[in-house]
Amino acid sequence: MKKDKPTTDRLSGSDSARGARAARALDPRSLDTLFASVGQKLREGHSAAAEKILVETIAGFNHTPDNFANLKRLLAFTLETTGRYKESLEAVRPFEDEAELAKLSTETQVRVTTQLAIAYNNLTDQPKAVTLLKDTLVKAEENDLRHLSGNIDIALARVYRKLSEYPISRDFAQRALDHFRENANWLGMAEAYREIANTYHQEGNSEKSIENFELGIKIIGSNSAPFMLGKLYTDMSGAYWFLRRPQDGVACLEKSIEFFDQTEHALNSVIAYNNLGIHLLQVGEWTKAEEMIRRALDIALKEDHVHVAGIYDSLGELNILRGDLAEAEKFLDMAVEFAQRRKHQWYTVQSMRSLARCYLAQGQLDKAVDKAQETISFSAEIGDKHYANMAGLVLAESFVRQHKPDEAEEALQVIEETDPSSDFFVLGNIQRIRGLSAIESGGDDELAVHHFSRGLTIFEAAQDIFHTALMHLLLGQHLDADHAPRAKKHLTTAADIFKKLGATALLDDASVEMKHLVSRSVNGDKTHAPRRTNSVVSQLLTVRLAEATASRELLFRELVAVLKQESNAKKIVIAQFNDQKRLYPFITHGFSPQESNELVTKLHDARDKGDEKSFTRAKNIAVMHLRGSASPAAMLIIDPRLGAVLNDDSSLQPLLRVVELGMDVIALREKDKSQPAEQSLSPYTSNSLMPGFIHSSPAMTGLVEEVYKIRSSDVTVLVTGESGTGKELVSRAIHTLSNRKNKVFVPFNCTAVPKELAEGHLFGYKKGAFTGAVADSPGVIRTADGGTLFLDEIGDLPLDVQPKLLRFLQEGEIQPLGDKQPLKVDVRIIAATNMPLEEKVADGTFREDLYYRLNVIRLRVPPLRERRSEIPPIVNYYVNHYSERFGKHDITFTPQVIDMLMVCNWEGNVRQLCNEIQRVVARAVDNEVITPDHLSPDLKRSAQPLTTFDTGSNVRPIASYDSSISPFTNLTQGGTLEEAVSDLEMQLIRAALARHNWNISRVANELGLTRRGLYLKLSRYGIEKAA
Repeated sequence: MKKDKPTTDRLSGSDSARGARAARALDPRSLDTLFASVGQKLREGHSAAAEKILVETIAGFNHTPDNFANLKRLLAFTLETTGRYKESLEAVRPFEDEAELAKLSTETQVRVTTQLAIAYNNLTDQPKAVTLLKDTLVKAEENDLRHLSGNIDIALARVYRKLSEYPISRDFAQRALDHFRENANWLGMAEAYREIANTYHQEGNSEKSIENFELGIKIIGSNSAPFMLGKLYTDMSGAYWFLRRPQDGVACLEKSIEFFDQTEHALNSVIAYNNLGIHLLQVGEWTKAEEMIRRALDIALKEDHVHVAGIYDSLGELNILRGDLAEAEKFLDMAVEFAQRRKHQWYTVQSMRSLARCYLAQGQLDKAVDKAQETISFSAEIGDKHYANMAGLVLAESFVRQHKPDEAEEALQVIEETDPSSDFFVLGNIQRIRGLSAIESGGDDELAVHHFSRGLTIFEAAQDIFHTALMHLLLGQHLDADHAPRAKKHLTTAADIFKKLGATALLDDASVEMKHLVSRSVNGDKTHAPRRTNSVVSQLLTVRLAEATASRELLFRELVAVLKQESNAKKIVIAQFNDQKRLYPFITHGFSPQESNELVTKLHDARDKGDEKSFTRAKNIAVMHLRGSASPAAMLIIDPRLGAVLNDDSSLQPLLRVVELGMDVIALREKDKSQPAEQSLSPYTSNSLMPGFIHSSPAMTGLVEEVYKIRSSDVTVLVTGESGTGKELVSRAIHTLSNRKNKVFVPFNCTAVPKELAEGHLFGYKKGAFTGAVADSPGVIRTADGGTLFLDEIGDLPLDVQPKLLRFLQEGEIQPLGDKQPLKVDVRIIAATNMPLEEKVADGTFREDLYYRLNVIRLRVPPLRERRSEIPPIVNYYVNHYSERFGKHDITFTPQVIDMLMVCNWEGNVRQLCNEIQRVVARAVDNEVITPDHLSPDLKRSAQPLTTFDTGSNVRPIASYDSSISPFTNLTQGGTLEEAVSDLEMQLIRAALARHNWNISRVANELGLTRRGLYLKLSRYGIEKAA
């Protein structure tokens, strides 16, 4: 459909702006500069400064309808970033009027309507937002405005996520990611990854969520985007909380707050402070946690923000842990009411689950069951697996306390069917509740201890201080009299933690149980339930290890816990190998960090010397190798040597075999998760023209169509394009499709020989024609007889040789040096250049008549930055090509690497990309997964922002060469000497080119290089003259 044109009527910003100011208008260049400035300020989180520029510009100048609409659109976005959603809507509401919208170009209509839909979404009018965005998407597609599709798709992703339609949201976010990737829009890609991550998080898949948050962070790299980075780290901390990895969560939040401190967005720090508070709850710093949560509440209440509901929930959680249940219920009632009033489903279900837990703690079991079941039903409606599981735990424990063990077990099995293997909070509480059920239903303390021990290992791995202490208390309460010393240790540990936390009720429970234990010891009370047979105990231990496969760390912790409990081992180390193939201690018991490091280092050295057996005897230790068939090996070290058996003197080998199988299960699961995504190729992707000729972008597809059009002609072709774009490959393709395809193709680089020898190389010479001509030479033109001659860098052909080439093109004959007769030669000429020949004609260094003769058919090969959609298939082709060449197998690139490659500048174009792939594959080993760490440092430096803020233009800045030299300003810390030299060399060359206006001879002379040497360096560094 043909795009309509905007009207050129002028609009003044306001009535007060009329008069002298109203006559003023911004020229397009100034407006583009303004948009870029506003975009930069928004990326850096300086919304007030951006708003000031926009308000003053709107009021102070006269605008075309398009410019006015785009300014208002950008103002609406700016207001959105500060949470002023109603004002944001008012900025663009006038464009709901069809008459106002009709004054705008189609592209501006699409942009403005997209922002209008976003404003409605922010004010919870999702149905209207969806309708507007769907209509806008159709309009964009019908009018060939594909470059705007990413913004529309990301807006739809946000809308559907608010509607709790997570799979649909993720599909739109993935579509947006593909669009942003094609345009190397790193900020858009980061936003898309954030949306994808949040959908996984809200579905309960926190591990997958973290993978995508990290992708968003990595794609930003060293670019300046503190606002987006703050949001990414804040959101990722929430995923870490659900995985019960508080230290990682705290680290994220510290970074988040650091980034938000660089901005004016106090409102966004609300989530950061609240999340920091709940992480501190988990690690036991309750006083500091409350301080952070209340700080978040103060900010959120001032803005009446929806996050108030989540903060009330956090305060309710804190008071449940402290045992102040009345205060907890008050906060949770407020949380539910606030979330329901603001129609925030996620906060609603979160607060409902916490309220059910509060009822359970109060002993109001019927209310707990009802609220838990209501929460589970609501979670199913909105697709929230995590809170369904959390409410399921409350339901199961309530059934246990109501003496309904079958119903409790059924509730736990429903949770396990969702595979919560990464949720340590859920896994640990399943064991705790099963232990309570064993006691409640039959007084089976031994089975209860088995479950409590497993729960303890899980909560220790999760660094969950409160639940770790709770498991210690339960173990101390239910170990039989034969294990009184062990019970005392558990109770002492529990009491110490509860005292630190200020959990007075539970501290009292631990103290009372300790008194009972001491009393039983004094009175000689040894009554206990009958011990199970050894075979049954072994079965329980086997099950305990077999089910501890949520992570390698958890499995090894469980093994250590089993050995502590069921063997005579006093000290234990599990060591594994690092990237340098050296052993290091991973899990230890009984050894100090220094002792375990020293022991493992000496063991490694003894193994290298073949002296492991004598070393273990001398140290009185037993060393057992843990070798899975699909997992990295590990070593179990037990001190003393005789402790490496179970208490009944049976072998550890059956249990260690279970551990090895568990290691394989974990390794295979991790391999599935890290399997690089298959690169989906465009339906237009093809290399059928010839091997390595990839074309999927519109620009390259158009070029291929032109090549096909001239396949039956012998017309001279001029191929233009920057260095490294593939001009020779295009020329070979022309030859391959022509009638000369069975004849020779001869490439000749006009800069490859000194200018005084160029004529002889081209046209040939007779023996004795000049000093050094010791034999006849046919020259490259005669060598190509019947075929195609490719003249690369034709712009550097010496001026005195050009008339002879012109004669050949006109007459089809040449006269070799020293020969008296001209010779007829049948050769098709394809010439290529990376410089504008028109300028060389103008300055007299290239013949005008030769230029016209060459310029019959002109094909431009677009630079890689204009066809980024081809990068994935190019990577795929050359990974296979170089893998075969170097004898490598199964080398795969992760999505992070592809994203890094998509946003690089590629000054050296396809040649630079191919060289990078060649370098990576050459260094790789079989089955290696390539990550961004494998990329060269200069490539990482080039992954810089390529697009300014969304201004509607397709302007791509061209590097200038007139800047002063600042040696090493682009070097990363720890850069090599080679990188430093290259950096300085590039700056010297660019400065010299600017001084001499790209006069190659003068630049080469100044730098002490030959012309050929200078051209080689220009090609190496991808330095091009601005067109």
